[in-house]
Amino acid sequence: TITLADSALTAGETTTVSFTFNEPVTGFDASDIVCTSGTLSAPTANTERTVWTATFTPTANVNVATNTIRVNLAGVSDDAGNAGTGSANSANYSVHTTRLTATITLADSALTAGETTTVTFRFNGPVNGLDTSDIVCTSGTLSAPTANAARTVWTATFTPTADANVPTNVIRVNLAGVTNEAGNAGTGSASSANYSVHTTRPTVSITLTDSALSAGESTTVTFTFNEPANNFDARDIVCPNGRLSALTENDERTVWTAT
Repeated sequence: TITLADSALTAGETTTVSFTFNEPVTGFDASDIVCTSGTLSAPTANTERTVWTATFTPTANVNVATNTIRVNLAGVSDDAGNAGTGSANSANYSVHTTRLTATITLADSALTAGETTTVTFRFNGPVNGLDTSDIVCTSGTLSAPTANAARTVWTATFTPTADANVPTNVIRVNLAGVTNEAGNAGTGSASSANYSVHTTRPTVSITLTDSALSAGESTTVTFTFNEPANNFDARDIVCPNGRLSALTENDERTVWTAT
């Protein structure tokens, strides 16, 4: 009779397999044994040679619900020299050693002021235990993730930090905090591709070279922005008691001047 100490094997586990014969046997070795979804160490016997044990190590990254260990009894003989006939099989055991993997995508990877985006966490199988404590995101905050019916796709809303200009960011999941249906925790982490956060709004300071204007005078007006500015023209400016020439900008588009 063939028994496994553990008949539901998950990632990182091994189990002891016992072969119990009705009398002392000789000639029993790995060549007499067929096992699926794993490997077996060389069997070792007790003093009476009636009980032999070996260690079963499941194959990594497989999900196989139906397996047996089989002994070819013709390769084994008792002390009288009688060989067995046929074979003996263990009861079924399962091997679920697939570890979690995840891909993380953002619907929008270039976030500006006032925007949010949906973040999708897609796993290679149903998962349990995913929450914000498993997720690290930079330059923003993430809502609690919610799962689809199959628990393979989870989504959350990312809200970028205000007044930030950060071109390099990732969202990372610590897979050790998440388990699949077999109870296997992931290892390592999964990261999104890079996204940028540019939520700083433009500000400007305005200076006049001469602030006390009399007949016949003009003056230079300087508009200094906190970052490069686009689409700045006379329609954006109100100046009473005078008129302003067309605006010209420096190479960086941070300083614009007019008369």
